[in-house]
Amino acid sequence: MTTSPRDLLLGERFQRNLDFLGAAVLLVGSFVAYATGLFAVEGGVIVLPSDATAVGLIAAGWIGYGRGALLPAWASLFAAYLGFHADWAFLGLSSHSLPGKLAFLFDPVTLAVYVAASILLGSAAFGVGYLLSVGVGRLRGSSFEA
Repeated sequence: MTTSPRDLLLGERFQRNLDFLGAAVLLVGSFVAYATGLFAVEGGVIVLPSDATAVGLIAAGWIGYGRGALLPAWASLFAAYLGFHADWAFLGLSSHSLPGKLAFLFDPVTLAVYVAASILLGSAAFGVGYLLSVGVGRLRGSSFEA
């Protein structure tokens, strides 16, 4: 069975919708985890928060293991980063006005860094999950091909 580039990127419509719903849950969950102190940032210069990265990588790997699509895997990692950044914008910058907080949240440089990291790390995690799925399938002796 061969997979077209479109299928690899977008996947099946129903599964893609479920994966994007999972990404929305990751965004809210990451925001709440940072807001409540479940996830913490130690300080210094923060380029990529480690807790959000770990959660996003697990989600992207899970999508790959389930033979999902790349776009939702990237979106899951990006959503975790955006949840962290939203916490920083709305709860960390208390002295700023709402337009200032929104400008910080939608800063193009930060978003570009998050997109690049989501594509690079999300692709790697997706690939690991996909290969793990193929390996487990072959060990179990299933009849489908990668």
